[in-house]
Amino acid sequence: NSVRTSYYFQGAYISFMFRLFDDSKYYAEKHLVCIDNTWANLFLHHAVHVFYIGLISFWVARKLNDGQQWHKRGERSKLALK
Repeated sequence: NSVRTSYYFQGAYISFMFRLFDDSKYYAEKHLVCIDNTWANLFLHHAVHVFYIGLISFWVARKLNDGQQWHKRGERSKLALK
């Protein structure tokens, strides 16, 4: 499960860097499902994952008409970094 989590994060990160909206949204959704079910959040690099997933979440929230769910995900990422 942590391998899939890393795979989905890398897909989200690369898609975000190249501004591929649909791909970013897809991989971020998959990553968020996996992160709830894995112990990967014990790793040090989890902070990097949370940071970029937060950026992607706020970006998706701005692009969608009804982005409340994505805005909440971004807020959760902000809280996780405190």
